Amino acid sequence: MTESVFKTVLAKYKSMKSNGHSFSKVSFRNFEYDLVWNRDYSISDQSVSLNTLSGRLQISFESKGLEHWLRAGGRFGTARLIRKNRKYYLHIPVTL
Repeated sequence: MTESVFKTVLAKYKSMKSNGHSFSKVSFRNFEYDLVWNRDYSISDQSVSLNTLSGRLQISFESKGLEHWLRAGGRFGTARLIRKNRKYYLHIPVTL
């Protein structure tokens, strides 16, 4: 998790620099957490397993539109857990 924090902060500063913004303190409004496949998260047909400070959590999810990628043997990348409007979303890049 600590590694995720460093990467997120560095990416924010790099983005600001490349967009020509002056150097200033970075602020984050929403919760974000980067998860590495098979280390921080894994997926089964019914649930997603997330690594937390309190141990692994098994969370059921809505697989609408994901069934094809699970069966086709897609390769999952680094996911991002985002909190928006009091709900959590797990954004997962998939490569076939």
